[in-house]
Amino acid sequence: MPNLSNERERIETLQRMLCMLGAAWGEGCLTVPVCGVWNEATERAVRAFQEMRCLPVTGLCGRETWDSVVACCSEEEERRAPVFVRIRETEAGPGDEGDAVLWLQLILRGLEADCPFGSVPADGRYGAETEAAVRCFQRIAGLPETGRADRPTWLALAEAYNGMG
Repeated sequence: MPNLSNERERIETLQRMLCMLGAAWGEGCLTVPVCGVWNEATERAVRAFQEMRCLPVTGLCGRETWDSVVACCSEEEERRAPVFVRIRETEAGPGDEGDAVLWLQLILRGLEADCPFGSVPADGRYGAETEAAVRCFQRIAGLPETGRADRPTWLALAEAYNGMG
């Protein structure tokens, strides 16, 4: 597992990655509540992942399982499948957390080669790095630099991401 500051963060990161893979692969059995607590749902999802990847099915997330989850997430990020943005009335901004923020971060990470905003974490937390990347993207796209992912920003991000070669 990564060198995160505490066990809760490690579990939450694993849960977020499993959810991302579940969404990408259409495997609902990988979708778990992201709560930072090891529970039966997390163990079941780890077992399902291990079975899918022909790993020893232990229900525990040791080094081999962790490395495989990370590798699979990296592969999914690199696929650059078209992004379909579901516009919601709420914006994402500093201090927000959740799946919408994670997807925002993954889109921004996909655009890193074309945009000079540096590395963006994929942790589902809208912190300073994410805000700076959004501001940079807004500047490049000719949008007001609010640092919030509002409707025009989401649409421009999807257009930029989908237009990548």
